[in-house]
Amino acid sequence: MRTVGDRPMKILYLPLDERPCNYRYPQAIASLQPRLHLVVPPMELLGRKKQPADGDRLWQWIQQEAPHCQIAILSLEMLVYGGLLPSRLHDSSVEELSDRLNRVCQLKTAHLNLDILASNLIMRTPSYNSSEEEPDYYADWGELIFQWGWLEDKHNRTGLTDAEQQQWEQTERDLNRECLEDYRSRRAKNLNINQQAIALVKSGVISFLSIPQDDCAEYGFTAIDRQQIFRSITALRLQQQVHVYPGADEVGCTLLARAYAQLAGVRRKLYPLLSSSQSQQIVPLYEDRPFGESLKSHIAAAGASVALIPQAADCILAANTAGRVVQESWQQSAKDLTYHSHRNLRWFAAQIQQLLAEGKPVAIADVAFANGGETELVELLDDTACWDSILAYAAWNTSGNTLGTTIATAVLGLEAGDRQAIAFNKIHHLLEDWAYQSIVRLDVGDRFLPAMGASAFNFKGKEQQIASETEARLQEVWQHTMRQSFQFWTIERLAIDFPWQRMFEIGLQLSIAASSGSNLCAGID
Repeated sequence: MRTVGDRPMKILYLPLDERPCNYRYPQAIASLQPRLHLVVPPMELLGRKKQPADGDRLWQWIQQEAPHCQIAILSLEMLVYGGLLPSRLHDSSVEELSDRLNRVCQLKTAHLNLDILASNLIMRTPSYNSSEEEPDYYADWGELIFQWGWLEDKHNRTGLTDAEQQQWEQTERDLNRECLEDYRSRRAKNLNINQQAIALVKSGVISFLSIPQDDCAEYGFTAIDRQQIFRSITALRLQQQVHVYPGADEVGCTLLARAYAQLAGVRRKLYPLLSSSQSQQIVPLYEDRPFGESLKSHIAAAGASVALIPQAADCILAANTAGRVVQESWQQSAKDLTYHSHRNLRWFAAQIQQLLAEGKPVAIADVAFANGGETELVELLDDTACWDSILAYAAWNTSGNTLGTTIATAVLGLEAGDRQAIAFNKIHHLLEDWAYQSIVRLDVGDRFLPAMGASAFNFKGKEQQIASETEARLQEVWQHTMRQSFQFWTIERLAIDFPWQRMFEIGLQLSIAASSGSNLCAGID
């Protein structure tokens, strides 16, 4: 690996879309390293949800900034389609899409010393009826489209049971063929772009390509596309340079970690500490493989490696998993019995405490539940006064989203001198991933929204009132739970917005400051 010594590092970053997880998270992680400058496009150049970005203006911005950067991290969804959701909705021809992708070649030709790291997702197939992020017809036909793809794939790979054969025949009769063909046509175009991107790796235009699978399952359209992508990768012997694994919105953080490791000349070693003896074999919700396999993939994609023993590790990656059955975070009041019988959370917290006492950095990937952190773990680590010494924490959306964010924060956070930046990232994710997603979101949705005539996906013009209530509840949960932790920091500002006008995610504007008279060295290792 080449190293830049003490010289500033400049990385151009084109995000997947405008949401905080893709736009703000990487910037917060980059702030851990003062030598690192992450160059991001102005928000006004990006699209808004289903409205695509202006590709020509973005291309002008890239051409303007690229000469000053050492590495470019490019979301091909943004470059080719104008964002994540537009990649699921477009009516562009393959020729039009290919012309936009060719801009990567133009960029490399103009700047031969610029390393290009890129990402391009395998298009997802939700298993439910909703047009929130899909074409309009998915509100009526989404479940049947998923079923058709799942049964078609299983039929071709392993065969169907008699019951599944009957279900497939019924699906064939019931499904709107025009909608199915539109959906399959768009998938075919997107797969074509993925394969063209793989060819750009072979030609040396792209040095590393990440292909995350968004909301995947063992069978179905995503699995069908993945099989074809694997064939292309292996035929060209690109397994080291093109990685395929479950994930999506964390990919900007992952590629940031890889770019930083490349420029700094480091390869971090992470030792996985797991909360359950069955952790490796658990298949998380919205993913297609055992957790242990995804864990290896995310570490490798971030430019790090797995340490076989804790003593050989730069950092402990403490993964809090389910016992056997994975639930949604808002179901914690009725935990499946295996959360208690098939793991030992008290032991897990004690191991973290012991490792911290021995001077080992610990980063926590809290994936025991989907879509939020585990309250019991947060409380245990507060009771043992561990939070101030922990390096990183994340617990949002899917297991892959959490893993990628945690690993990236650890890679850049190791040896980081900015203690406030470390604390900011932890507090931010505890507030958003645990307090909001696991507690406040459900509370506000069940108690406050109905009284206002609003719903989780329709605010009825009451966004400001909903935001104010959510902010108050976040402060309340934080103060009630954090009894031993973060005494050295004061939350100066906590404000939220709803980037896509729904409760599913928030934009959190947070600022913290050292508490008056605090001794930071005594509080943060």
